[in-house]
Amino acid sequence: MVEKYHKSIITLHWLIAIIVLILIALGLNMVDIERRTPERAFYYNLHKSFGVTLLLLMMARIYFRIKFKSPPLPSSVSILQQTVAKASHFILYLSLVLMPLSGLIASQFTKYGVKYFGLFKIPPLFSENKYYYDLFQNLHKVFAIVIMIIVSIHILAAFKHMLVDRDDIFQRISLFKRKNRN
Repeated sequence: MVEKYHKSIITLHWLIAIIVLILIALGLNMVDIERRTPERAFYYNLHKSFGVTLLLLMMARIYFRIKFKSPPLPSSVSILQQTVAKASHFILYLSLVLMPLSGLIASQFTKYGVKYFGLFKIPPLFSENKYYYDLFQNLHKVFAIVIMIIVSIHILAAFKHMLVDRDDIFQRISLFKRKNRN
């Protein structure tokens, strides 16, 4: 039997994965929408709302990751692979906190703030400041690129473990129980 992550970690993993894919799709496409239009405002606020949600979910994810121990890796996983996995997870977690945080901070230096899914507004805390907006927006873009690279590697590694190594590592984070191979 494969030892799995705690259910809260598994649920957050997949919820965060879906939100990250939504954010990437929105982020790549919304910049092409004509400026100063209701459509652009809608998509930017949708992106910001998902970003704030991601930040909150990452805080929960980090809490549960500290609270519940990760299942051990199989002995077939080399020390090098373990080191790379730990480093990439650290970079991913850090980027998944700093990317939405930098976007939220950038929004604080505009006149718009964040309209959280149209339910309420997170007003800007500071007056408009193009220098600080650009600074945090550029950081936001850098973290987005890092996330796209690390997530791509993460997905490729998951497929490698499922299809090549067949070492049940993917089953540790899977939402579904695996049928016996008998």
